[in-house]
Amino acid sequence: MDALHYLLVLVSLLLILYQLTVPKRIERKNVLPRPPSLPIIGHFLFIKMLLKLPLHEVLNKLCNKYGPLFLLHLGKRRTLVLSARSDIEECFSKNDIIFSNRPLLPSRKVVEYNFTTLGAPYGNHWRNLRRFFAVEVLSPKRLQLSSTIRTEEIRFMIKYLFQTSFQGFVKVELNSFLYMLDFNIIMKMVAGTRCFEENEIDTDRGKDKLDDLKQSFSPVEPLALGDYFPFLRWLTCYGAEKKILNKFKKRDAFLQAMLDARQNLDKTPSVSGGGSEIDQTIIDVMLKLKEFEPEFYNDDVMKGNMMAMLMAGTHTTVITMQAAISRLISHPEILKKARDEIDNVVGQSRLLNDEDLPNLTYLHCIINETLRLDVSVLPPRESSEDCTIGGYHIPRGTQLMVNVLTLHRDPELWTEPNSFMPERFLQNEKGGGFKFVPFGIGRRICPGSTLAIRLMTLSLGTLIQCFEWEEAETEDKSQGVAKHKLNKRKKCVKMIFRPREALTQVLAQL
Repeated sequence: MDALHYLLVLVSLLLILYQLTVPKRIERKNVLPRPPSLPIIGHFLFIKMLLKLPLHEVLNKLCNKYGPLFLLHLGKRRTLVLSARSDIEECFSKNDIIFSNRPLLPSRKVVEYNFTTLGAPYGNHWRNLRRFFAVEVLSPKRLQLSSTIRTEEIRFMIKYLFQTSFQGFVKVELNSFLYMLDFNIIMKMVAGTRCFEENEIDTDRGKDKLDDLKQSFSPVEPLALGDYFPFLRWLTCYGAEKKILNKFKKRDAFLQAMLDARQNLDKTPSVSGGGSEIDQTIIDVMLKLKEFEPEFYNDDVMKGNMMAMLMAGTHTTVITMQAAISRLISHPEILKKARDEIDNVVGQSRLLNDEDLPNLTYLHCIINETLRLDVSVLPPRESSEDCTIGGYHIPRGTQLMVNVLTLHRDPELWTEPNSFMPERFLQNEKGGGFKFVPFGIGRRICPGSTLAIRLMTLSLGTLIQCFEWEEAETEDKSQGVAKHKLNKRKKCVKMIFRPREALTQVLAQL
């Protein structure tokens, strides 16, 4: 009995000691805020249930409850979420190199050509890729050379809208129209060929081709549980990863066919004879560089560069333009102000072009305000070393997500943050950095931001200059414009573009 008595006393003392010391240990560790989690799966089930909502709304709800800096455990992957300007500034000024990697998800290895695309780990290969895009694709000189392509393809689609207007008030499916426009521009830059000819735009054949391209080059992939739970990898290889691989095979075959077609034209002046730079496609440039760096410019790297252009150059651009049109429809006074600016700068005797864009200040403000309200989450990054953010210890291998929605609608940074007010960018509202980051931050900032802005501004400006806009009513009211909401606003599904009387003669000459 004495031994048992002593044992009970010892256990009691140990319990008291544990209760006294554990809180202090937790305090010393300065544990990050986080939602309640389950063993092994962490917050994965919780997030998966919430993902019935858009991701940015999920993160915004969590931010409101747990603060602007919190941690999620998604299986074995720790994910840090930043929403406050001060934390974002600290992260990307002091720790930018540490967070210059993308997560190397197992399911992405094949589809990213063994991580040799722009999502490659930070290092020499990635720097070479960035240099290629900065010098050979997106430099001021190259953008000027490709301005002819943008102008021609936008006017090609404008001509289609003008000609179909003679058949009555044609309802234009906005998403499809913008995708066809963007695919034509990017494909012309990459391979020198147009995706959709006039006789395909509003046909079943054209719609089938568009569906194939959208499916192949959409960045949205099935969720592969094996990326978060390695012990389930064998299962996802027969599920999500198989779907991802099937999609990749289709995309890879399309890219290889384009590359082969251009390689077979090796006797054309644009490739071997050094002809006019304006005639050189991105494939031509890569093939020429391959003569000097054959090990770097192999087929996988070239296809990865082509894939980056066709994915990043279409999907996000279309979403942003569609959002801008939807917002302008809901704010006719802003649409009128933009049209008046174009009429004052360009006039009504010609169509606007790339050279006019620097003088269309208000139009740029509309694009920026749309990006502020509609870009919500940046692609994730991953820490390569331990670091400190906001006073918290962040271990190596932690994923990072920047919650742009909350940052771009912070009432301490923006007046009436939920309102569509392009004028705020004329006033440089509460200037300073790290408050407006639609294209990312630091070394991994989107290299194509300048091209995207030019393309969106020219496309949107031309539509504003040439047509009166109207929402198209639908027979099924549940599918109508008024029923489609994104961020509590109207999202246009179908539009009617009526040629402006003042531009009729100009449009007739296209």
